[in-house]
Amino acid sequence: MHRLKGRVGLCAAVAMCVVAAGCGGATPPDPHSSAVPSATGDAPRSEQRDEDEVFEATVSWAEDYCGAVSELVRSVSRMPTVDASTVQRASETSGELLQVVVGGLERTLDRLDNLDPPPVQGAEEVRRDAVATYSAIRDHARGVLDELETARGPEASREAVSSVKEPLDDIGDLNLLGEFDSVPALSRASRQAPACQQLTGSDPAPRLDSPGP
Repeated sequence: MHRLKGRVGLCAAVAMCVVAAGCGGATPPDPHSSAVPSATGDAPRSEQRDEDEVFEATVSWAEDYCGAVSELVRSVSRMPTVDASTVQRASETSGELLQVVVGGLERTLDRLDNLDPPPVQGAEEVRRDAVATYSAIRDHARGVLDELETARGPEASREAVSSVKEPLDDIGDLNLLGEFDSVPALSRASRQAPACQQLTGSDPAPRLDSPGP
């Protein structure tokens, strides 16, 4: 599911034909003994438990993040095809396509906005950057939708249809894991999160490919 190869680009290309991204308690040490107090032995175990808990929380957070991104991936896989038989049909079907894309972006953003507090340093910056990126693409797609709806006459419709390619290319350029690689704890956690594995497969920087027309 992580690489819907050519799906975004195909729709963009068809559109363009119209116009040409515990210590346990320690016992006092025997002053005559060289034995290490029991607390010293317990501390590493306690620290290990703490590290394990943080890692589990990070995997859960990464799973929810990737689940949010999967909303857009599913929408792209369901995009209708642009019918370029006439300018009017191209405009109508381009609008339908963008409505599906905007819906997927909205669901992705809603889930990103509702992620639990990040368990590791740097995760909040990753989430915030992703929200900014997806919001910009959604706003761009909405703007093109407005152009399609307000276009009057064949020439204006052709120009509006030609603009459909721009937000689709933006989606094609997305790295679906955002800046996970900049936060080592997130990068490690993503390898244990099923939703992230579905997005990435063997690709460390998965994208929804959008080849040019």
